[in-house]
Amino acid sequence: MTFSRRGISWAAEGTLLALASLLYFIDLFLPWSQACSLLGHRILPFPTPFNPAHVASAVSVCQAQTGGWGGAGTVAGVLVGLLFLWEVTRVARLALGLGRGYRSLISAGLAFGVLIFAVINVVARLTWDAPQGVSLVYGGLFLWISLGLAVVIGFGGLAHWQIWAENAPPAHPPAPPVAIPPEAAPSAPTGVCPSCGQANSPEARFCSACGSQLSGQPRRRTPRRPAPPP
Repeated sequence: MTFSRRGISWAAEGTLLALASLLYFIDLFLPWSQACSLLGHRILPFPTPFNPAHVASAVSVCQAQTGGWGGAGTVAGVLVGLLFLWEVTRVARLALGLGRGYRSLISAGLAFGVLIFAVINVVARLTWDAPQGVSLVYGGLFLWISLGLAVVIGFGGLAHWQIWAENAPPAHPPAPPVAIPPEAAPSAPTGVCPSCGQANSPEARFCSACGSQLSGQPRRRTPRRPAPPP
């Protein structure tokens, strides 16, 4: 999967995920729905939002407004809070002591977790957690907004996963290079002249062909003769 350079840049900086995480966290406190049940039919003495025409209608009893917390919503709220704090530290370019690949892996993991638990929270509100015999007056407006934000966070996680795939450290780090000392040049055989290659006797100090000194041979000291007495 390929992404545009600008999209990966925004994801790498963490700006988009930080903003989406903050909006999702705020949305959890907003009223997702208001469950209302119907009692008996009668003439209402005063108009209500459910009976604006002031005619015979059913009496509506509405429960308190409910937000996105509770159950899977609490887990999603904790994960999105951690994701927001993590992306803010990355936007601020604080010293994290982690490579780019590991930073992207943490962002992707938190983003995927938020998306999974947000979907579970929405499905639960519409199915097994919904009150029986009542209707949702608000129609789940903020519920659907949270789902949209979770999808945006999930796409940010995909971008971070792409960054991780490109900057992941190798599974087995390469071994450090071993310095091999250079081989010593082979010395010339004893008696061979290093200048012309002429073979000489082992006791010779000078080459018989070119007269060069044979460096491999130790110099012999000539004993000094005592001076004759005067």
